[in-house]
Amino acid sequence: MIRITAGIPCFAVAVGVLLVLPPEPRRLAFQTAFAGVSNDGQSCVWEGSLSGSTRGSVRVELRQVESAAEAASPVWHVVTRWSVVDPSGARSFDAELEGMVDWKAGTIRLGGTMADGWLKGSWVEADGRLSNGDLAGSFAITPAVARR
Repeated sequence: MIRITAGIPCFAVAVGVLLVLPPEPRRLAFQTAFAGVSNDGQSCVWEGSLSGSTRGSVRVELRQVESAAEAASPVWHVVTRWSVVDPSGARSFDAELEGMVDWKAGTIRLGGTMADGWLKGSWVEADGRLSNGDLAGSFAITPAVARR
């Protein structure tokens, strides 16, 4: 009887490679206050702070995608630009996210990519709540290598 013992270690390695899980998304919390309208008059602006895997200041510019006639609708399709400045400079980034704002429910749900800086190219999802005009919530950042 011939025994094949080399096959067991190879099988174990193959299973181990298949079971490697991608890293957990990095989580960041944001807290912002409504700061007014952008200089070009096209975007609403919030400014505040960010905590979690990085800390710093955050600026959010939100613009409705639909025509001005749709502004009365309680749900907007929006594009946003998030600019984060980390005091050390190592984890500063800009992210361009798109999604929906439900003004009546006070919720925001966005997704997009890190456009520049720390973890450039990574996928970002943002969930937030609007309360008295201020915006707070969290980011989940999935590094680009984990998405492949």
